[in-house]
Amino acid sequence: MNYQQAARLLTQAIAEAPEKAEIRVDLAFAFFQSGKTEEALEVLEHELVLFPDSYNALILLGYICFLQGDYERAADICQDFDSALFRRVRDGVRLDAGKRRAFPPLAPMERQEFSEHYRSQLKKIQGDHPNFGLPYFILGIHEKTKGDPGRAKKEFRFALERGYNPVECYSQLIDIELTRKDWKEALQRSAEAEELLGPRAEFGCLRGYSHFQLGETENAVSCFERALEMKPYLVEAIRNLAKIHIFQGEFQKAVPLLRKTLKLRPYDPEAMSMLDKARVAGRSQKEENRPELTKNIVDTVELEYVYVFEENVDYVFWQVGEFATALVRTNELGVAAAWLRRFLEIYDRSPELNYNLAKIYEQRNDLSEALRYAWRAKELKNDYRDAHDLAGSIFFKMQDFNNSFKSYLRALDLNPNDALSYYNLGCVCFSLGDLGNAEAYWKQAIQFDQEVGKADAEEKSTKDALSVAVTIRVSPISFESHKSLSRLYRQQNRKKEALAELEKALELRPNDADVHYEIGSIYLDLGEKDKAGFFFDKYISLGGEEAKVKKIQESGSSRRWLSTVDRLNNSSIEGNSLHPRSGSIPNYGGQPLMEELIN
Repeated sequence: MNYQQAARLLTQAIAEAPEKAEIRVDLAFAFFQSGKTEEALEVLEHELVLFPDSYNALILLGYICFLQGDYERAADICQDFDSALFRRVRDGVRLDAGKRRAFPPLAPMERQEFSEHYRSQLKKIQGDHPNFGLPYFILGIHEKTKGDPGRAKKEFRFALERGYNPVECYSQLIDIELTRKDWKEALQRSAEAEELLGPRAEFGCLRGYSHFQLGETENAVSCFERALEMKPYLVEAIRNLAKIHIFQGEFQKAVPLLRKTLKLRPYDPEAMSMLDKARVAGRSQKEENRPELTKNIVDTVELEYVYVFEENVDYVFWQVGEFATALVRTNELGVAAAWLRRFLEIYDRSPELNYNLAKIYEQRNDLSEALRYAWRAKELKNDYRDAHDLAGSIFFKMQDFNNSFKSYLRALDLNPNDALSYYNLGCVCFSLGDLGNAEAYWKQAIQFDQEVGKADAEEKSTKDALSVAVTIRVSPISFESHKSLSRLYRQQNRKKEALAELEKALELRPNDADVHYEIGSIYLDLGEKDKAGFFFDKYISLGGEEAKVKKIQESGSSRRWLSTVDRLNNSSIEGNSLHPRSGSIPNYGGQPLMEELIN
């Protein structure tokens, strides 16, 4: 992805072998990726002068023209590609049959045999060209935009046969029926797509849209809800579902959806307007006019162009991961995110790189993009424990605690002895007000973390038998779990149990200033001022705020514990945030990069 250097080397290669095919296609790709669109177009046109039937040159030229908004030229180029492909396959079939390249029209039986051989020959060629379906998809979009649904349908079918993304092709085929306002036919086409490809969030959204247009509101709600189970980050589905709830007067259902929309897409004007309306509206007040649902998942098209690697793809992944890791180490998170995203636009089959990008976006609080890439990592590798864990963390930040719980539970299923998952599940249960399960999960986190610590100590002792002492593993999970249990007990006015948990936390981190402060505040509540003073003095000596201690001593008791609602709004209790902990960032092919690097 050092495109400027690549362009220099490719230019040198062309100078040394000007008649060699395909080098200019690579050069054009390098120019285009580095923002030199005019140079890319010029190079591709030169390639087509020398090699008029170059598939890759025609596909890339059509792709670039479409992205630049020159739709008519893109369509003409795609037609040229179709003609070149037909000539190549036709001539191959005729030569295989021992016939000359040009001959009179075939008889009906011969035409049928020719079609069968044509499809067979096309399939052989297609295997080496993953972008064969792209020109037909561009033609389908062009015909749909021009208002010719019949021709558009034909082109999308060709795109599907030539290997373009089947979900995108079927989504457009469904949308053709929607543009005709043939809602029942759109539902039938959706059923056909799901029968062939299985349930997809895109199909669920379009089914929901169709049912709503038919006045089948409950069916529409069900479809949108199923779509969000498959892709919880689809803002359009969330917003459409909120519109329906507002239309039905179910404002208590609409508000959390709109808040989630704003978590994923801050300052979304439509969501903000609807949220204001939902907050002031009466509980049973219904909208008089049916809302306008949107279907941007098909109206806004993102073309897929697959770059074909000549190197071993795993080695490419490793190189990309290494470079992204280096950027993270120097705290260049924005550059690292842009780097990974550009690569994944070319080839997104690596779950590890999708996870890395999701992790960076999460740290930058871009939750929509973070969830999108974490979900993609999970789709590529369903047993990817860290991807489920990260999705749980993102949902937690969005205050979507039900989905957070599901994600953390799946992470635990993949590693039943994982202390981190138990701790995270405890945080979710606490946020949901389920204090009993929160307590149980945190205790399990401590139990499993201690077992891992013992195992590590035994392994260390075996490997280093001559050592005088074994280094004890200081675990942050047990530490955080003890602190969390203390919060829970103190909220329930179980002060002595809260104090016991903090003392256990202090054993793990004797120099943690906040723990000393918390212990002091509990002793103050218990009326033991001398003990409180000891821990407050220790807190100050460890760098704590003296003014904070004076304030609490003057008041005579610690600040009241916040309610669950206050805690969620303020995101912290007594200066210590309660939040799940995420795992590491894997550097594909190398050692894990710990989370602290991006903190």
